[in-house]
Amino acid sequence: MTTPIKPGLQAPQPQVQLRTQSPGAGSAGSAQGAASVRPSDDSVKITDSAKALDAASRGEGIDTKRVEEIRSRLAEGTYKPDAQAIASKFLAMEGQIGGVKA
Repeated sequence: MTTPIKPGLQAPQPQVQLRTQSPGAGSAGSAQGAASVRPSDDSVKITDSAKALDAASRGEGIDTKRVEEIRSRLAEGTYKPDAQAIASKFLAMEGQIGGVKA
């Protein structure tokens, strides 16, 4: 069977019925049906990494004075990054991602 699709027209959606609700129950039955629904065992756990990422995206914990100092030193051409410290931090981060502590 084929159904032609016409722009601007949507196919009628079937009416959804809850499993706890009988077809002729009406609004009084829906209140009783809602009371008999079991609570879900679903849960969500936010990892420390996700919390840190969220805080960073909001700018929490950022030393704005230090950021401005580095920006001005970059603009002046006087900023000299410590390559050894940067490499060490990357190795530590790689260890955390891979599950191995550096």
